[in-house]
Formats: sequence, structure tokens, C-alpha cells
Amino acid sequence: MNIITVSRLVGSYGDDIASKVAEKMGLEFVGRTGLHELAMSCDLEYREACTLYETEHGPGFFERLFFDRPSHKSLFEALTYEQAGRGNVVMVGRGAQIVLHDLPGVFCVGVIASRVNRVQRIMQKLGIPLEEAEYYVDKYDAERITLIKTVFDKDPTDLMLYNLLINTDHYTAENAADVIVHAIGKMDKRPDGDQLVETLKNMALAKRIEALVRRKLTSAVAGNVEISAEPGGVIRISGRIREKADRARVEKIAAEYSGVTQVVNELKVTDLTFRV
Repeated sequence: MNIITVSRLVGSYGDDIASKVAEKMGLEFVGRTGLHELAMSCDLEYREACTLYETEHGPGFFERLFFDRPSHKSLFEALTYEQAGRGNVVMVGRGAQIVLHDLPGVFCVGVIASRVNRVQRIMQKLGIPLEEAEYYVDKYDAERITLIKTVFDKDPTDLMLYNLLINTDHYTAENAADVIVHAIGKMDKRPDGDQLVETLKNMALAKRIEALVRRKLTSAVAGNVEISAEPGGVIRISGRIREKADRARVEKIAAEYSGVTQVVNELKVTDLTFRV
């Protein structure tokens, strides 16, 4: 089973390369619309907000919508795990290389190119003058770094996030895809596919419950609540919360979620109420 993430700089041919890798390996390509459509189909609140954002601002505001609230971030992580759990996928952008980084067998690719070449490519692709292309590239670079740092507290330029970093200054998209396919074929220590699917399924369940808890109790109340899932539908709740009543509410939300068979509540109550 292959799970590949592709992170790219604008103008680096990253999307084309990811598509070609999927085609060459017979994998499903999951780009902007794939995750977007899945999110729209599974969460009513998100769907309504997403429709409003698209109507007023256009699809480019997709990321802002997801990360305006921690509950949306948890939902995004759940969707990423679910997409990956289907197996044999190439996932592009959206911080998937960070969400899936620590999982064995996930191959994370970073696609880069020099600013000069990226500006030239954007000029040709969009038919815009040099100054506009430079602004376009610099704006996207800055927004990408800010988004990843804000949401995941990670630096997307950290080389340790990637199994392979490829510079397309001297590669066509086709040749770069060939290099990636070859590198994936040389991977060792491939995990058991069934075990990886089960792990991803548990992680997705945990993040869906975490998203629901943060939405119902608000992030101010449940921002330090962490949910993990174990085989057989066992949910473990850890972290801190201020009120005993909220501790019980978190447990109730988790216990009522479909597929949950047992809840282990290890939440610590910090009760900082001051009495005079």
C-alpha cells in the first residue's frame, strides 16, 4: 500500500508532478477538490460556512475557513487520516506531510524550485507581467509559511518533514515524477497495510470526536482536551479542563459517538475558581 504526500512551492510544477506520480503508480490523486468535497459532505456546520466563504471570497479562502476554529483543524486532521486510510493515494498540500509525518510507510515529497524560475513559470502560466508574478510568488510563499506555522506550529521548510526533496530547476514534471516513483520503489521497512489502515481509522475517529467536543464545548473550554483511539472502539481522553461538569460532558459526547465501545476518561480538573 502506498500513501504519498506532496508539498510544493507555487510555480514548482508540484501539482503536475503529483498527478503524474499518481498516474504512473495507479494511485488515487487527492488534490484541492477531493478533500474539499469530503468536508462539504460530512459536516453540516462546515458546509454552510464553506458555502458562505466561497460565495463572498472564492475558493482560495478554504484554508482560512478550516483553521479559523480549532474544531475545524481537528476535522481536517480526521479527513486527512480517512483519505490516507483508503490507501494507494497521492495527497497534495494542506499540511498532509505534517499530519501524516510520523506514520511508518508514508512517503513525503517536497517540490521546490528557485524563485527566478517560479516567477517565470507563473508569468507564462497566467500571462501576467514580471512585477505581478513576483508579487504572486512572494505572497503565496509567505501565506504558506504563516498557515503551517499558525496551525501546526511547524516550519514547512524543515527538511526533516520530507523523505525526498526535489528541485525542479532542471527537471520537467515528467522526469521529476519518474525520480519520485523510483525513490518510492526503493523504500525499505514497508509497514503492514492492514495494520496501517487500522491505525489511521483509529486516529480519524479520535480527531472526529475531538472536533465535536471542541465545537460543542467551545475551544475556550476544551482547548486542552486530547482524544486518542485504541483498537476496538476504545477512546482515551486526556489533558486538562476547568470544571467537573465539563469533564462529564466530554465523556458523554465521546461515549455517544458511533463506533465507540468504551471511554477511558483521564481528564484532570484544574478548577481555578477563587473564593473569598
